[in-house]
Amino acid sequence: MEHAFWTQRWSERQIGFHEGKPNALLAENIARFEKPKLRVLVPLCGKAEDLAWLAARGHTVTGVEFVPQAIQEFFAEHALTPARGADGSLAAAGVTLFAGDFFALDAKTLGTFDLIYDRAALVALEPSMRARYVAHCRSLLKPGGAIFLVAFAYDQTKAPGPPWSVAPRDVEALYAGMRIQTLAERRVSTSARLAEAGIEALSETAYLIAS
Repeated sequence: MEHAFWTQRWSERQIGFHEGKPNALLAENIARFEKPKLRVLVPLCGKAEDLAWLAARGHTVTGVEFVPQAIQEFFAEHALTPARGADGSLAAAGVTLFAGDFFALDAKTLGTFDLIYDRAALVALEPSMRARYVAHCRSLLKPGGAIFLVAFAYDQTKAPGPPWSVAPRDVEALYAGMRIQTLAERRVSTSARLAEAGIEALSETAYLIAS
């Protein structure tokens, strides 16, 4: 996990991955799997608006983020004064955020979850780290829990990530043994860097992956 890289991205405000609003695929599809009062984990969460949006729907939300600046900005932008837990977390209004390496936080610290919401985590990791990441996520799922994954796919030969391309075949291989349902797919605009490489759009797909 390249802490220096992501810290620099936040410091230089190169945060095009921050949508600034709830993710459309999450909002459009949550009714298909939502149950009252889910315990939700958001790995590599940044300051995503999805955190507050899920909490406002009555869910208990836990996020993990490398960069403390992102966590500070989340609470500041929502005019919240968080309480600090004995485990180092910051919490307010149904959202608890941990600053640190996702792989260093296990179920003893985080607990287990009904739902893992992954919009910008898997696609941010180099392919060599994916299997370890998926295994760690699965260790944090409650029995019967699910993962709502949003992934991008594009021609990786034209440009490196992040975001890294995660094609449907990659999802099938990574989550082998789980039930994988494709909920929605859409074309989205790309960054200036990828556009310069000849990638005009990304395929964004939402998956529901059940244990």
